[in-house]
Amino acid sequence: MSTLIEEFERVQRRRRRFGLLVGLTIVTGIGAWLTGPVGVVMVISGSPVGWILVVVGAALLAAMIVAIVAAARNRVVPQSLPGAANRHFDEPEPSPDPRGGFTSLPSGFGPR
Repeated sequence: MSTLIEEFERVQRRRRRFGLLVGLTIVTGIGAWLTGPVGVVMVISGSPVGWILVVVGAALLAAMIVAIVAAARNRVVPQSLPGAANRHFDEPEPSPDPRGGFTSLPSGFGPR
């Protein structure tokens, strides 16, 4: 039983980590979206603070890309537990009996 609980806790940790990485991706993306273009506008206008904003925007963009890759790797893939799914579940198979079908009706009974 402890193996099942450990597996459940491991999956829960991965789901929490995935959620935190998605949140980090959103925050860093918004930060890069706000600082990068403002920094470029300030650089064009001649302000030295614009270079700092451009560097911060690029760093946030890089952090966002790293967070996206980490979240994709930590995503918990849905699966059916326990065991693997049966791929041949819905495929009809012919009867292995060479005599054919089986009926419980008497031989003289039926439509005429």
